[in-house]
Amino acid sequence: MRSLLCALLLAGLAVPLLTRPAAAIDDAAGRERLGVRASYITSNDGLRDSYGDGWDLTLYFTETVLSKLVLDIRLGAIYLGEALKPDLDDQITNSYGVVSQMRVLYFSVGPMVGFRLGGANTGYASAGVGIYSVSIQLDSAISAYDLSDQEVGFNGGIGIARRLSTNWSLEGNATVHYFGIASNNLYGLFTENADSPLLLGIGLGVTVDLR
Repeated sequence: MRSLLCALLLAGLAVPLLTRPAAAIDDAAGRERLGVRASYITSNDGLRDSYGDGWDLTLYFTETVLSKLVLDIRLGAIYLGEALKPDLDDQITNSYGVVSQMRVLYFSVGPMVGFRLGGANTGYASAGVGIYSVSIQLDSAISAYDLSDQEVGFNGGIGIARRLSTNWSLEGNATVHYFGIASNNLYGLFTENADSPLLLGIGLGVTVDLR
C-alpha cells in the first residue's frame, strides 16, 4: 500500500513541473502516439528475498479507437539483477562461482481510457494481457548462457500526463505486473519456489504524437 501511495505522489508531482498551457488529450493528442518509460520496480515476498528490486524500460504505442478509448501496445524489459543468495546458483547448476541474473521480457496488448484533469493535464487507466518471458542469465568463469520460460501475464496501471508542446507530453505512471507460475519451473527453481511474482513499477516517461 505504501508503494502505491508513493507512485500516486510521484505521478502528481510530475503535473506542475511545467506551467505552459496546452489543450487536453481529447482536443490535441494524436491518434497514434509513441512513448518510452523508465520505472523503478519493487518486487514482492519470495522474489524480493531472492532478487530484490530492479528497473523496467518500456516502449509503448497507442492507437485511438474511440474518443477516449485507446489500444495500448507495450514491449518492456524488467531487470532484477543478480541473485541475493549466490550459493543457490551453485547448488542448482552443481558448479562453483556461478552468478545468475533475472530479467523479465514482456509484450502486452490492452485497452486504455483517458480523462481530462484540466488545462494541459490528463489522466489515464490501462490494462493489458500478454506474454512474460522469465530469463535467467548464468555466468561463470568459463561460460555464459541463458535459460527462459514463457508465461501469460497481466498488467494494469494509472498515470498522469502533462502536455509540453503540440506533439510532446511528459507522464508519471504506476503499473502493476503479474505473471503466471503454474508451469514456470525455472522461476520456482531460482527463487526457492516463491509464489508471488507481483511487481510494482513507478516511473516517468515521454510520448510523441505521430499523427
